[in-house]
Amino acid sequence: MDDNKMNDKYMHSYSNIIYVDENIPGPFEDSVEYNNIVYNLNSRLLNYCKCDSICTIETCQCLIKSGDANYEMEGYRLNFLKNTGNLSYPIIECNSLCTCSESCGNRVVQKGPIDCLEVKMCRNISKGKGIFTTQFIPRGTFICEYAGEILTLEQAKKRHKLNETLKKMNYIFCLNEYCNETQLQMIVDPSELGNIGRYINHSCDPNCIIVPVRVDNPLPKLAIFSQEDIHYGSEITYNYGSNSFGNSKEVENRKKCLCSSNNCFGLMPSDKY
Repeated sequence: MDDNKMNDKYMHSYSNIIYVDENIPGPFEDSVEYNNIVYNLNSRLLNYCKCDSICTIETCQCLIKSGDANYEMEGYRLNFLKNTGNLSYPIIECNSLCTCSESCGNRVVQKGPIDCLEVKMCRNISKGKGIFTTQFIPRGTFICEYAGEILTLEQAKKRHKLNETLKKMNYIFCLNEYCNETQLQMIVDPSELGNIGRYINHSCDPNCIIVPVRVDNPLPKLAIFSQEDIHYGSEITYNYGSNSFGNSKEVENRKKCLCSSNNCFGLMPSDKY
């Protein structure tokens, strides 16, 4: 099957931000970690299915590898019942090597963001801009990817420190996954090269979650799904990270949270890389 073209028609209103609809490697760094990022982005997942048209959990190698159906048959919505109990499986979509049709129910994130997102100023202008929906979004719907530059740990630390020095907003997101007692880490920064996901604000009581989804290569897409029904005009939000307070110095350096939710912790999350 030919590569599916991601349908992303959004763009930035700022001339100093370049729109990228998928993750790209950050600036060159002469390190093993950087080389691994480039290698993985250019790699292919070994598993692919040979289904005739529509995949089923009994025959599709991608779904078998995923442990169950990733999405509900009706509406291509996230299967929240999949990862229950003590055993958690990855979400692996059918890819460009699979023989199933483009309408297969295991092709969701790769098709691009939902088309009802609007970037505009928040009611609380101190929050700046956010993403709002122009239509009703059912629970489990894929919203968009959080895409940008994939950084090494050293690059992320330098950018974070520079953002603090210049009092700039920090967009760096660190995903930590655990496999066979091994931690896998991926760091994405959409501050200067990124997609529409960069405008989503934090909430201590969010209506969306970030889920790692793999398609063609071993590196996951940071896929944002609604975890509840979201009504017309509502702001799209997710929780940026841990709300543990740590020591007094860490608390002192954390920014005030402006989410105004009933469960607000008062301070923005601050996870260490």
